[in-house]
Amino acid sequence: MEALVDSIMSKKPEPVDPDLTVTKAAGIMTNKAERCLVVERDGFVVGVVTASDMIEKVISAGANPSEVYVRDIMSTPVITVNVKATIKEAAEVMSDYGIGKLPVIDDSGGLVGIVTSLELSRWLAKLSDFQDPALNALARLKKEGMSGPY
Repeated sequence: MEALVDSIMSKKPEPVDPDLTVTKAAGIMTNKAERCLVVERDGFVVGVVTASDMIEKVISAGANPSEVYVRDIMSTPVITVNVKATIKEAAEVMSDYGIGKLPVIDDSGGLVGIVTSLELSRWLAKLSDFQDPALNALARLKKEGMSGPY
């Protein structure tokens, strides 16, 4: 049996409201390893906003992040995958759509997790018994006691 997406996803990400300012969203994102936020309205996923969205659509445009809302910069419509999908299926969706973050939903459409390209890289590195330096680099794995400057 193939591994399911729920074995590698970040579980129960805290969604944000589309009416949140980019300033507040950035503050929330600061503590997130995924570097993205899933946007929800009335219990349904309606968008994804990433750190890159904030930089490209707000900061580099010279806009005031306290006057721009998540709804203005989020990616929509949202591509999702069901929690019962295999990791391979999730990877295919991400590849087909050129996305690095994939919200995971249950049968009723509720958000239950998120899979990122980093989590896929870590899974692949583990499958290769951490013997592939390229996969280890993509997965941001490092030897014990070592850390990089950035």
